[in-house]
Amino acid sequence: MDKQALLTPRVTATTDTVDIEGVGTVTVRALSRWEMIHVFKLESNRHKQEQAALSFGMVDPAMTEDDVAAWQKAAPAMELEAVARKINELSGIGKDAAKSDVPGDGDGSDAGV
Repeated sequence: MDKQALLTPRVTATTDTVDIEGVGTVTVRALSRWEMIHVFKLESNRHKQEQAALSFGMVDPAMTEDDVAAWQKAAPAMELEAVARKINELSGIGKDAAKSDVPGDGDGSDAGV
């Protein structure tokens, strides 16, 4: 086994798009394990949790946490939810992910974003 293969970032290889009505299409990617743990640590502050997760997962356009905060203020309630669900799905977590042994993967909770 080549250790370098384990250390090479691979999350950017898993991307998908989300259509945002009246705005356009965004591209998102799966979160790395490090990013998911960082997001989970923010569980007590849902705004910050979503800002972190979306800033990590947005590929096109790339967005900072401040950008996501401004988007949260400007968007209809469920607009960001669709993007967050796609990031969760790609990351293998949340209620849209396939059944696995990952907490929050279909047990009715939305443990990710």
